[in-house]
Amino acid sequence: MYDDMSYAKLHEMLKKKFNMEEDDRINISVRLPLFDSRMEITDNEESPFENIGSSNEERNTSFFNNNHTNTSYFNDDPYVQFEYNAKSNEFVHKNDPNFTKPESSFAFGTYDENENEQNDCFDGVDENPQPFLHKLKNFMTFKPDIPETPLYKSKPLISTHYKKDSEVKIGNTFDNKEALDLAVRLKAIQEGYQFVSQRTDPNRYERKCYHFKECAWSIHAKRWGNTDLFQIIRMNDVHTCPKTQTYPNHRNANKKVIAHILNPKLQDNRRVLKGKDIQHDILLEYKTSISYQQAWRGKDYGLDQIRGSPYESFEMLPYYCYNLERKNQGSVTRIKTDDKGVFEMLFIALGASIRTFLNYLRPLLIIDAAHLKGEYKGTNLIAVGMDGNNQIMPVAFGICKGETGPCWSWWMSVLKECIGDNTNLLFISDRHAAIALAVRNEFPLAFHAVCCRHLMMNLSLKNKKTKGLFWKICKSYTPDEFTTNMNTLLVVQPDAYHKLCEAGPQRWSRAHCPLIRYNYMTSNSVESVNACTVLTRKLPVTKLAETYRAMLQDWYFKRQEVAGSFI
Repeated sequence: MYDDMSYAKLHEMLKKKFNMEEDDRINISVRLPLFDSRMEITDNEESPFENIGSSNEERNTSFFNNNHTNTSYFNDDPYVQFEYNAKSNEFVHKNDPNFTKPESSFAFGTYDENENEQNDCFDGVDENPQPFLHKLKNFMTFKPDIPETPLYKSKPLISTHYKKDSEVKIGNTFDNKEALDLAVRLKAIQEGYQFVSQRTDPNRYERKCYHFKECAWSIHAKRWGNTDLFQIIRMNDVHTCPKTQTYPNHRNANKKVIAHILNPKLQDNRRVLKGKDIQHDILLEYKTSISYQQAWRGKDYGLDQIRGSPYESFEMLPYYCYNLERKNQGSVTRIKTDDKGVFEMLFIALGASIRTFLNYLRPLLIIDAAHLKGEYKGTNLIAVGMDGNNQIMPVAFGICKGETGPCWSWWMSVLKECIGDNTNLLFISDRHAAIALAVRNEFPLAFHAVCCRHLMMNLSLKNKKTKGLFWKICKSYTPDEFTTNMNTLLVVQPDAYHKLCEAGPQRWSRAHCPLIRYNYMTSNSVESVNACTVLTRKLPVTKLAETYRAMLQDWYFKRQEVAGSFI
């Protein structure tokens, strides 16, 4: 359209579009994108303005002046017709009924009049960039009309998330190519642009803007000698492309970048991050959209970097158990595998827990299982004791494939090696058949009682009064009181009466229990521990074992402090 544009036509067009009088002075400076220099075009019939940065003689002898220090930067089309509003410091198209908002606008930061600028980068960042023709307010004597519609405001060239001390600069080195790629991708997300690979091999790293046909942004890095270090040797950090044009699902936000952004949040096991939550957080923080798959892959990769992969966790388990026994005297760890060496079951009991149970706790163990929620699933087995203050004390825990007879029997057999078997030992659990079988086979001298809460759930009691009657029966101290309440239940709900008789009163009632239950009628104590580990049961097995150890150590420390305060 402007291939045949001459200086005279440009002179006439500017005076017409800016409503200038014939005697108004014009001084124009144009930056041509194809040259690394400035072209200055001046009306020689008029005296130049002061502080332009070059003498009259220089302007009359040459169009190119490499020492020129005052340049007005135009957007991609140097002939776009604007009208300036000095009050609002904005420009609008005027006298054009077919005007539509541009697809993009470009904003630069301010610069020093007496400081040379570089074409490839900016030393500073302006938080409130001004339109590119803001210097004209010092030269124009007229005041244009206030625009009827506000100027379309685009995203600034450098977003508020950009850091002035960014490590992506010429001359900076990185530990390896992967670290360099991560830094460049983070910079792209923070500043709101996308890039593509120009050339890459083991010794080079070259990237260019996604709109490389109209944008000169690029970065070039090379390997430093025979080392793994990569150094940035060339970089043009100025975008001349329509950055306001957005695309769904940022192409440079790979799983490593998303994991790097989510790292602080993934460190907190209490927070459950979903794919949509990650998408929402990144959109709010970086004004960038990513797909659900990108969010999910980034989360998985980040968790693997923090916790280790589940597969590698099983490989580390023997080393963990070995060091646990070395550092904690009297600890017992067992790992069972099949004929091919594949993991099947785990048992861990710390030496402090074993000594505490044998010497100070009541002869009572409450056992239960909970499902694991990691990649390989499985079941978490646990046994807890109760101290004299009715406080919970974990004694042993383990991992197996499921609540089966062989799994419970093997686990209980190792537990027997730790605490032995005697006639005063009492187990409390739900009515799972595998637990009853394991207790009967591995602890023949002990007595196995059942949790009254689980039993009540199996009775399908009709109302609150019947449930209250059930608890009176369970907690009756004498056989006579027990019989009276049972007869009442026979009248109120006969089916529940018969089920209780089939379950065996000695296993669930206080009055007929052959051993002392110490007022523990339910397995709520072990359920409380399961509630504490509801989030940690998503972790790999080695991390899960370490969580139990850390929790037990913390409980011991706090109780020791409380006990020491009474001395």
